[in-house]
Amino acid sequence: MSHNSGKQVFYGRVVHSKSLAELEILPKAALGITENGTIAFLDSSVASAKDACKKYHPDFDGATCTTLEPLQFLFPGLIDTHLHAPQWPNLALGMEGDLKEWLHNYTDPIEASYKNNEKAERVYSAMVRRELELGTTTCAYNSTIHYQATNILANICRKQGQRAIIGKLCILINSTHGNWEDSVERSLEDETKSVDYIRSIDPKGEMILPCIQPRGGAYCPPDLMAGLGKQAQNGGELIHVQAHMCETTTDIKDTLKTHPKYSSYAEMYKAYGMLHEKSIMAHCIHLTETDMDLLKEQKAGVAHNPNSNTCLRDGECRVRELLDRGIKVGLGTDCSAGYSTFILDAMRQASNVSRHLVIHTGEERLKLSFEEIVYLGTMGGAQVVALDDKIGNFEVGKQFDALLVDVGIESMSAYVGEHKDDDSALVKKWVFLGDDRSIRKVYVSVNYLR
Repeated sequence: MSHNSGKQVFYGRVVHSKSLAELEILPKAALGITENGTIAFLDSSVASAKDACKKYHPDFDGATCTTLEPLQFLFPGLIDTHLHAPQWPNLALGMEGDLKEWLHNYTDPIEASYKNNEKAERVYSAMVRRELELGTTTCAYNSTIHYQATNILANICRKQGQRAIIGKLCILINSTHGNWEDSVERSLEDETKSVDYIRSIDPKGEMILPCIQPRGGAYCPPDLMAGLGKQAQNGGELIHVQAHMCETTTDIKDTLKTHPKYSSYAEMYKAYGMLHEKSIMAHCIHLTETDMDLLKEQKAGVAHNPNSNTCLRDGECRVRELLDRGIKVGLGTDCSAGYSTFILDAMRQASNVSRHLVIHTGEERLKLSFEEIVYLGTMGGAQVVALDDKIGNFEVGKQFDALLVDVGIESMSAYVGEHKDDDSALVKKWVFLGDDRSIRKVYVSVNYLR
């Protein structure tokens, strides 16, 4: 249950990404938060929280002061750019086959079952609670073809205090087990119902944002894709888009067969008006030069899902090439093709996938650094979901989405040992060895959630 913590000042170790190359670790700094959750200052020149309150008098008179323990630090909230909410009960199942087999045997049946609103309420309540425990303060969720279940997910995220981008999934063809919609008109009508509902519960878009959500090019014929693109353009006020892109070579072949006027996946999305600065494109493994040029040109973001891409043997996203081209990249967990919804695991897997690319190619530059994987899980994710002006690190003026991490707990004490005075080592040990037990508190803006 969340509650408003009012004005706060934290003093101790603060960790956040300044850029892809710079992970800033301030051993002793004060972080001040206003009543509305805005970061007012990050100051390493003061000696205590009380000194910070005096320095920023009168604004921080009466603020709640927290001094971190020696093995604790503040870390930005984790951002998941791609998670299929309805598939959460299927975690760790179905990875024996390829993408198409997994979709037909596991995904389509469970997604179709969310016509049952009671199931949606039960599963989504448990899932959002668990995601917050894992430190995911912002999540871009894929839902199902059911607008009612989608609206239930939006309600739960708002109630539990998680930032979320949510849209009703659109599927008309190439699906199984009844997991498709009756008509183009019905799909578009129901998409509008979810967009309008999400706007009604959060008119300013402070926590919950709607999105347009085709499953992918092979599932939405031209007339449906054109209608969704019109919705995404929204008369010039862009709405977020979530979709799959270039996940497998079969996916690309089926998409271009469905949309024969176009020669690449990105060209198709752009033509329909769904490739723009608020577009989240999942996977992007088998990209052409045209695809990459258009992603950059349209300022669209890539959700890199290293766990699921490995499990289903889809391929290895060349993240370095995307970053070098100036394309936005964040991390996703892609539940349930990925077996973990912990963004720290996505950081670890992203590191491993990049190393396998080095093994296969001999190109050392493809390896992602530690600083880069942390960036992808925080600031990179914020850029992909087009909220980097609001979240992602502890810059003044942003919202206080944060984790209070403790590497001094019993489960990690053996790993810390001789490195307890090494700030960089403590952060690395948490990223590669930590779990939810070391996340003592989770904050989203003004609310303390755990």
